[in-house]
Amino acid sequence: MGYDYAKVLKRAWHMVWRYRALWVFGVVLALTTTSWPATTLYDRDDDRGGGSLIYVLPNGSSVEVPGRDEGDEGGDLVFNYKHQADGRSYHQGDVIVSYDPPSEYSIEVVSRDQGGHLRLEKLDVRPGAVGAIVGLGIALACLIVLLIVAASVARYVGETALIRMVDAYERTGERRSVWQGVRMGWSRAAWRFFAIDLLIGVSAALAFTLLFAAMAVPLLLAIEGGTAALSIGVVFTSGLFFLAVFLAIVVGTALSLLKRLARRACALEGLGVMASIRRGYAIVRQNLKEVGLTWLIMAGLHLGWPMAMVPIVFLLLSAGVLLGGLPALLAYGLAGLASGGETPMFVALAVGIPAFLLVLVVPLVFLGGLREVFVSSTWTMAYRELRSVEGLEPRPLPESDASGLEAAPIA
Repeated sequence: MGYDYAKVLKRAWHMVWRYRALWVFGVVLALTTTSWPATTLYDRDDDRGGGSLIYVLPNGSSVEVPGRDEGDEGGDLVFNYKHQADGRSYHQGDVIVSYDPPSEYSIEVVSRDQGGHLRLEKLDVRPGAVGAIVGLGIALACLIVLLIVAASVARYVGETALIRMVDAYERTGERRSVWQGVRMGWSRAAWRFFAIDLLIGVSAALAFTLLFAAMAVPLLLAIEGGTAALSIGVVFTSGLFFLAVFLAIVVGTALSLLKRLARRACALEGLGVMASIRRGYAIVRQNLKEVGLTWLIMAGLHLGWPMAMVPIVFLLLSAGVLLGGLPALLAYGLAGLASGGETPMFVALAVGIPAFLLVLVVPLVFLGGLREVFVSSTWTMAYRELRSVEGLEPRPLPESDASGLEAAPIA
């Protein structure tokens, strides 16, 4: 009996609709990974006015929380310690908070004069205001770091819980609760997942950094050889570049498969980091056809999912406008009876926008969670099926030397 694709997909679909405790961990993955619609929700394309947060440390180095898109006209917020960031190139709209505790504080804004040249305008602020802004910026940077760490922990714990809960259900038929799933996910395997991703990611990044650096060597050598040699070097380097990009796509796909199977080897077989990677590689190498076709099925899902979500998004947009607009109009009317000016508009926006986002975002995240459950369950079922196939293959009999055999005695 070979690898049964239909069984894998059928059991994964069964997990989605019959094992509701998995939904919680699917939603966690949808919110903490780069899967759609989480990518859509985190996209900053509509936030064209937001810049980066740059904090210059006392030792002269800096920490930057990026937010600027290419061509973005929004400004950065720069906390300039002891004027150490004065040498950087600024943009229009940048706000520079210069400070040297405990006495020196100032705020300057980068603007343009009538001739179009950049200039600094110093703002007159109350004593203590700059210190409060600096403290707020530091607190914001710390909060962002904490959120990133918490999201990473939630991701690996949720993924571990999904894998182990599906495997336990297949083995025992018992459905675990959400709390039991959390206990299954909070384990050494979750931390090993992080180590697996880190080891594979750093190794791949280092290898391709060296590869792209080596590609520049022919161009550098050709610079000394004149115009003709330079032209040949440019063509040769360009060809190598596109070849390296293609190789990066292929290797990236292969490494994604390796990581999925290595995680399951870690979670289900209790292997360490290197042993899990070796086990995942062995399964890919020994079952290349089965793993490849499973990946094609999942790739089709990833490509078809956004197109399938288009009508749902339009439906949710319509529902959001309706369910968010009606309370906003009601709030506007009631606020207009009590006060005038712009207050009713602000009240309407405060009521309507959260209702609109609630109607739009919550269903998208939930559907993304269901997709994560299906994808994770599919790979877990595939791993179990591949292990089963390996266990059913007959082991080769040891070869024997016929010349050393003796005739059986005659009874």
